[in-house]
Amino acid sequence: MRKIDFLFVCIFLFCAQLQAQDIDYARRVVKDLCSPEMAGRGYVKKGMQKAADYIQSEYKKQGLQTFGLTYFQSFGYQAVSFPHRVEVKLDDKDMIAGEDFIVSPGCPTIVGVFNVVVVDSATLDNPNDFKTFETTSFYKTFLIVDEIKGKNIQNQSAVQKVLSNGYKAKGLIFTNQEKLTWGVALEWEKYPILYFKKGAFDVRPYSIRLNIESQVNDYEVNNVIGYVKGTQYPDSFVVITAHYDHLGMLGHYAQFSGANDNSSGVAMMLDLMREIKKKPLPYSVVFIAFAAEEAGLLGSVYYTQLPLFPLSQISLLINLDMMGTGDKGMTVVNATLFPKEFQDIQLLNLNKDYLPVIQSRGKAANSDHYYFAEKGVKAFFFYLMGEYKYYHDIYDTPEALTFSKYKEAFLLIHDFLHEYCSCY
Repeated sequence: MRKIDFLFVCIFLFCAQLQAQDIDYARRVVKDLCSPEMAGRGYVKKGMQKAADYIQSEYKKQGLQTFGLTYFQSFGYQAVSFPHRVEVKLDDKDMIAGEDFIVSPGCPTIVGVFNVVVVDSATLDNPNDFKTFETTSFYKTFLIVDEIKGKNIQNQSAVQKVLSNGYKAKGLIFTNQEKLTWGVALEWEKYPILYFKKGAFDVRPYSIRLNIESQVNDYEVNNVIGYVKGTQYPDSFVVITAHYDHLGMLGHYAQFSGANDNSSGVAMMLDLMREIKKKPLPYSVVFIAFAAEEAGLLGSVYYTQLPLFPLSQISLLINLDMMGTGDKGMTVVNATLFPKEFQDIQLLNLNKDYLPVIQSRGKAANSDHYYFAEKGVKAFFFYLMGEYKYYHDIYDTPEALTFSKYKEAFLLIHDFLHEYCSCY
């Protein structure tokens, strides 16, 4: 082989290795944040705090500067958690949390054996059956209510009363869920609600045995904040954000890992951090990993109320979430509010052929960009689109992520940041 050919091959392999290392780094971050030790980055086993410590360690490795003595901005709130037993048995059949059923995020503690009664349209629309139903005590009974939800029933007042548990049943059951999607609650609900995956009820049970333990606790959590000083305009800031919290665990075994939502966004943020630290931009670049997004955007609300520098000094904010796919392109929230910058993103993507499409979306209160925009900050929310059906369930795991367009999305965001800092 000629020397020049050999040199070309070496350069090619070196560049390919660098690209592979970018993906490898993102995959490692996602795997680490989704590990059993992190317990779903929620409200059991100090999972959210462990994730914050992990992100802080990545900041320290790169030597990010702080706005005070620490990378942490602490705040507190209450939330419901399920650190102990979450056991359900239909007659003599054990159900598996996360796979067969979930409980409502604010489900109170409930232990015991209860009757199960199906509420159907015939009962509510038949005067005699309805009279018997209205005079029945359901104190020790769970009502299965799927068969009246969305049905054309004449007695709609009774339907609404059943669905709001106006008949004071012990709780409600929905049995035909195509997908078990969970969330976070800040306080207990008045009664338990259980959701079962479609097909979990092979036959209608006579009884349900419950051993569900939940708690409402105070939590102190942290936004994790560091920055790279700008080379020309250090007092003007570009801000990159991603929330690192997720849902935690439902009992001992059902872990909601949140690989795409939002370990992938954190990985993208940290990946950009490493690149920008190697080659700083004209503006200072701030990296904020938010806590408590899943609990109602609490981390970003807190930050906008108590910012570490004036919000007026933020030239641009980009919030990253769900960065694990991209086969169908990327959506930009707030695109209609800032058409010039959105057009720049589209043109850049068109010229470089990174992603199939950049889709415009208007204002939406669906992630941590929102309260910044409400206070006058030019703020976007980027998320990738693709064939990925796992969301807020136990199947959103590192193994499920394809990272099919991660590299292209990284390059698009990286190039846009450079272009923006050069032109504005």
